[in-house]
Amino acid sequence: MKFRPVYISLFIFIVVGLLAALAAVFPKEGIQIGDITLRFPSLQEFLCVNEKDTVSDDTPSPEELLALQLAQMRSEEEMPFISFFTYSPERICFPQTDSTAAGMGDSTYLDGVYRALLQADTAKVHIVHYGDSQIEEDRITLILRRRLQERFSGNGVGLLPLYQSVQTRTVGQHTTPEPTRYMVYGMPSMRRQNNLYGPMGQVAILDTTIRVSITPRSKMTGLYSAHYADLLTLLTHSENPVCATVQGQRHTISPNSNPLQFTTIQLKDSTTRLNLQLSGKGDIYGILLEGRHGVNIDNIPMRGCSGTVFTGINRDQLSTYFQQTNTRLIILQYGGNHVPSLHSEMRIQEYISNITKQIEYLHSLAPEAAILFIGPSDMSTRYHGTMQTYPVLPGFEARLARAVTHAGAAYWSLFNAMGGQGAMLQWVKTGLAGSDHIHFTAKGAEKAGDMLYQSLMTGFDYYLWRQATYCPVDQNPTKDQ
Repeated sequence: MKFRPVYISLFIFIVVGLLAALAAVFPKEGIQIGDITLRFPSLQEFLCVNEKDTVSDDTPSPEELLALQLAQMRSEEEMPFISFFTYSPERICFPQTDSTAAGMGDSTYLDGVYRALLQADTAKVHIVHYGDSQIEEDRITLILRRRLQERFSGNGVGLLPLYQSVQTRTVGQHTTPEPTRYMVYGMPSMRRQNNLYGPMGQVAILDTTIRVSITPRSKMTGLYSAHYADLLTLLTHSENPVCATVQGQRHTISPNSNPLQFTTIQLKDSTTRLNLQLSGKGDIYGILLEGRHGVNIDNIPMRGCSGTVFTGINRDQLSTYFQQTNTRLIILQYGGNHVPSLHSEMRIQEYISNITKQIEYLHSLAPEAAILFIGPSDMSTRYHGTMQTYPVLPGFEARLARAVTHAGAAYWSLFNAMGGQGAMLQWVKTGLAGSDHIHFTAKGAEKAGDMLYQSLMTGFDYYLWRQATYCPVDQNPTKDQ
């Protein structure tokens, strides 16, 4: 059967018209059916019309441009620190207060941390790094710890759980038998009836004899300060005596009324290998390995967590830990796990509100500590047939930064430090991130840790400069003012 050319042309025009009509009315964000999102090209795409470029969230605001102009007006002797004031994706954004200049934030916010670092050769300085699976295996934290201990002294790997489900790159840990554990994050079946989870958000139940061996994984990192420990502190809570045998020496932990009990045991020699045996009944919240002075950093990953769980941990346990360890900086690195589920404005607002509550809660428990929030990295997903940054991520990350700084904490944009929108594709190509386009490789985690360290040290250099500039010349700027 033959068709006349006019009929064929008419048929084509009808099909094109129907497709164009469908493109005009089909939702831009697509239609969600279970885990599948059905999308259709927009009318502009259908007609091959390029939309005008939109303004990036990385574009400086008028307030930031004003701050840049004010910085550039400073004298030449202040020039080494101009980059600290200018709009830079690597810089730390400080808390916004009523008394701070527009767009600048409170640049003195981390001064307490820097003062403590200057005194680390004679006193302990503790940093706690909480995060999601992006910091699992001691990633990112490892480099930050190593750099700070090299510059300001210190040793020890920080706080470890009684049972390590995922081995870190710093130390190997073998625990037998595997104890019953409860966690404030993860599967609901892992919750306990009370909120006694301790500073790591997890607790191991001691109800038999448990043996733990800890050894350095020096083939991965080289033997360095974190592998040596002078002090071992057990974090426990028990109504009965607990027997702890450390390096063959027996110690009895008597019960008391504290919700988080500290038992510190001095090791005979600064050691790289450790054997521990626990007997009795009670809650074990962690094993803290540290030096007698200097910097120590805990790596506390919470796989699958969005960082909204701290209000579910007993406040007395958290405040006791922060005070006893002289915690001066709490790092929170979250947001990535929530990005794929941000399908509505309500969900974005809900998450940001929950993060604000966590910051306020931690501030109330550790008033002497500064809080630094690290937002999500760039993450890629398949969108319109190609791998690209999650569409919601740039705007969400910028709003998260504003909310965090207005809540009184500092913010460091890992997203911008990586290179901003689309950076993950390049990180994957160069071996800095995995094929899931979400997690860093060991090499990428080291780069991220170095960038974080450099950002903190830029602030430290600025702190030293301010002390030398504004303090009387007969005062020593390396001492607590």
